[in-house]
Amino acid sequence: MDSLLKWAILNGATAGEDAPARQAGDLEPRKLDPAIIDAILGKPASVQMTECLDAVEHSETPLEAREIALDDLEMLVENIDNASNIQPLGLWPRLIKLYGDAEPSVRIGALWVSGTAVQHNPKAQAAFSSHAGVQAALHVLESDADTAVRTKALYCVSSSIRANVHGLTEFVAHDGLAVLRQALVGGSNALRQKTFFLLRSLIDEALDSETPEDLRPGMSLPNAIAELGFVDAAAAALGEMAGADQDAGPAVEQALGFLAALRVTDGGSAAMADCAPLRAAVDAARARYPDIDAALD
Repeated sequence: MDSLLKWAILNGATAGEDAPARQAGDLEPRKLDPAIIDAILGKPASVQMTECLDAVEHSETPLEAREIALDDLEMLVENIDNASNIQPLGLWPRLIKLYGDAEPSVRIGALWVSGTAVQHNPKAQAAFSSHAGVQAALHVLESDADTAVRTKALYCVSSSIRANVHGLTEFVAHDGLAVLRQALVGGSNALRQKTFFLLRSLIDEALDSETPEDLRPGMSLPNAIAELGFVDAAAAALGEMAGADQDAGPAVEQALGFLAALRVTDGGSAAMADCAPLRAAVDAARARYPDIDAALD
């Protein structure tokens, strides 16, 4: 440590400062090896992020090491500045390409990194959209055979479109609502839970009068949700979950919350009144899960 301090003083001070003058015969201070500096101070985040993706992409990297690299990258992009640097580092195309990796755990990791990076980060959201990231994540949500991968794809989609009118517009343009409805019909309870939560959040955003109109979806979104058969899909999902053996309480709670949010809109109220199976499905769900409270009466 003493030699490091001496090196810093000699190299950082000017002739007019307090550094001792070099005498004839003194050895020139050695420049520290960058590897030593990295070992002392740590590599810059940009280098670490790039190295994480390098490891994931390398054909000889073991699967467990690839998963660890994606975990490390996800932790790095929790920092908003690091997340915004994905674009200048040229990492978005490489990350999105991993959505099609043969290993489900790698697909999950890549979607997780993406979702964390864009969450509440307008700069990263815009960059992600510029690489058709929303469309790519929607494709995974719609077509991946692995339920856990689809669930993580929904997390990525949700992070991309919430509080982001541009991302939501892209989502709607690529039939995102139809993909969400499909998730309710044929998805796992975990996927249903997160889908109902996203739908409710989007409705809440549309109804939030304190947010400027240019920063939130208009009433056209709740009306579209009502018109596209989501009430029927919710009734079918509730009926199925009420009669299932496994615990579906969290998904049922989100479904009832979604219906309560939709009911306050004109289109939602009408769609619920027109859905004959809805009342029986809600009653069955409440009977199975009596502790769940939702204002639907």
